Amino acid sequence: MDANRVVFKNPLTQKIVDFINDIGIEVKKESLDEDTFLPGILIDKGVMIVDEEKLLYEGDLIHEAGHIATLTPKIRAEVYNDVSKNPGDELATHAWSYAASIYLDIDPRIVFHDKGYKGESQWLVDHFSTGGDMGVSLLHWMELSTLKNMAKEEDKCFPYMKKWIRQ
Repeated sequence: MDANRVVFKNPLTQKIVDFINDIGIEVKKESLDEDTFLPGILIDKGVMIVDEEKLLYEGDLIHEAGHIATLTPKIRAEVYNDVSKNPGDELATHAWSYAASIYLDIDPRIVFHDKGYKGESQWLVDHFSTGGDMGVSLLHWMELSTLKNMAKEEDKCFPYMKKWIRQ
């Protein structure tokens, strides 16, 4: 076992955090005293700080990692707490989050849980699971994935990701 590996009690949290670390986003386990955009998660200059005792939904880790991963390195190094108010960023993050749930073999309803997404969580799951591509054009533009109608015959398309983090 890696001596620097952050260890969590919850196996699902651990699986998600291992993935986030593996794609190049640092995760730290700390107690958080300040109010955060999502309970138990603080984004600080591209680092995800997790308070396992305050974390309500493991899937929020994937969504917040998606925000970090789809930002440019310059912006990623500057963000704090609420990483984006840009609707395009949110669309890309939704698509990224769905792809991550498929890659990790996690039910997308864990990411798109019914306590978030302004009541549209089931719609998002249905959209992506039936081939919807909302936000995928942004992932294609970021060179993270391939949009089906832009693919060459040999290309693997969304939800397959060519890479997980924007360079």
